[in-house]
Amino acid sequence: MPYLSRVCSGLTLNTDLENVHFSRSLMCINAMKLLRYAEENKGIQLTKSRALFRKCVTWAAQEFMWPGYEPEELYRVNKVLNQQDFPPVEIMHHLLVAAKLMRHFKGKAVLTKSGRQISGNYNALQIALFETWFTLFDFAYYERFNMPAIAGDNDYGHFFGVITNRASDWVSLTDLAQWCIPVDMINQYHISPLDEACWHLSSRLIRPLNWLGLLEVNRGDRLSPFSEQRIRKADLFDEFLKFPNISAGQIGPVTFH
Repeated sequence: MPYLSRVCSGLTLNTDLENVHFSRSLMCINAMKLLRYAEENKGIQLTKSRALFRKCVTWAAQEFMWPGYEPEELYRVNKVLNQQDFPPVEIMHHLLVAAKLMRHFKGKAVLTKSGRQISGNYNALQIALFETWFTLFDFAYYERFNMPAIAGDNDYGHFFGVITNRASDWVSLTDLAQWCIPVDMINQYHISPLDEACWHLSSRLIRPLNWLGLLEVNRGDRLSPFSEQRIRKADLFDEFLKFPNISAGQIGPVTFH
């Protein structure tokens, strides 16, 4: 039975996918590793600021081998690794607690009953991560700049509709931003209205979908401008996200452009 999403009206999530479908969801496959690590070690020690202890972060950097955050890259700018030095594990910790799969108890991050029950079920974990990231996550806490409010900056029904219709092949970040956000209505910005829209989408749409294996991102080489990134749907996007009325030509509240 499809799972009715809370992210936007009309969206359901596929509950019948096998584990192999999530092999490119970095957040899902590595969150499962962290849950198992916590179970095997009877919890993960926390610092006074409620971050995961350095021992766990060091293990995660080696175990996850997260593209762009490989150990050699992380140690290039850090002598030791704390949770804030490895953004994927910091966000993962936040998501797992918000999803009530982990909780803080007596100085440790331990599994909840739901966290123990989800072990090995990647489809259920992907759903929990997706729902939590787009409904409960504090994006502003992890953003470099204090971003002003943008009209429609969290209209995920609209965003997913744009991706469904326009991102089957590579599209530029700037084009995607202009399709998703009314750039001409942005009157507070750091560099330009278009750059502001790109930063918003990168933080609040593209990174979550990319880390969940739903979008592919081509960032070019290290010298490529941020705005020249290119994006396209991954196969998992259409397999995991379902808009039931599309085939009948009745999109309902989800808009397609």
